[in-house]
Amino acid sequence: MTKRESYRTILLILVIAASLFHELAAYAQCDDNPAPDGLTWDFDEGGGDGFSLGDFVGGLFTPQLVKDTRKIRSYVRDGRFAELLRRCGDLRAVDGIFQKALKVAEFNIARALFLSMVGCLEHQNIQVDVPVVGAVGLPLTFEVDSLFQARLKNLPRRLYSDSPSNEPGDKDKLQHFFGSAYLAYISESPEFARSVGNAVEWGEAKMIVGGADDPRDKRANKQGEAFGHDLLYVNTLLPSDYLTLPVRDE
Repeated sequence: MTKRESYRTILLILVIAASLFHELAAYAQCDDNPAPDGLTWDFDEGGGDGFSLGDFVGGLFTPQLVKDTRKIRSYVRDGRFAELLRRCGDLRAVDGIFQKALKVAEFNIARALFLSMVGCLEHQNIQVDVPVVGAVGLPLTFEVDSLFQARLKNLPRRLYSDSPSNEPGDKDKLQHFFGSAYLAYISESPEFARSVGNAVEWGEAKMIVGGADDPRDKRANKQGEAFGHDLLYVNTLLPSDYLTLPVRDE
């Protein structure tokens, strides 16, 4: 082997080694272990700005659910979440949201499902078509516009093989999935969640400006129903296992 060939062989080995290292690093961080750069799904979602008397006093009178909602929304809009989504994919990012919600909710599953839903709301407000009066705007998230837009940008959008390739993609399916999971879990009845989901779809088509009775929303509802119901028996399940679950059309 010539000196030039030896050099090329060594270079090839280094390239392969670097590629394997990168793949292992990506696998590690996507599998809940820290990557070489320290990035992991379980990052601190905010704070650390020092003590503030105003924040402390305000916090004493702020309901815990409001505090928890702020935490999960801060987590989703964080640049580290966006980077992990880019590295690990949309379905893994949905798992990350739920796992973070579990931690915020101190592993109360019902509360975590609710927090996951409000953390994934992709409408800041809706326009309700009221007879005689006309369209009336109703706020949904009560977020400052800049914070809402930052969170919306980071929401996972490629949830299915048939997800639209445009920017919104299937971001709206997350609220359907987690909302149905929450209802199925607290009621211990997928049928109850199904009834509520169908009623919401009907109301959206009839009363929401620009709304429609979307069969793809119903698919997300059914997957969420199964997820929430099964969490009653196995508390280690993940959303990604159910977002890939085939469902029957009614």
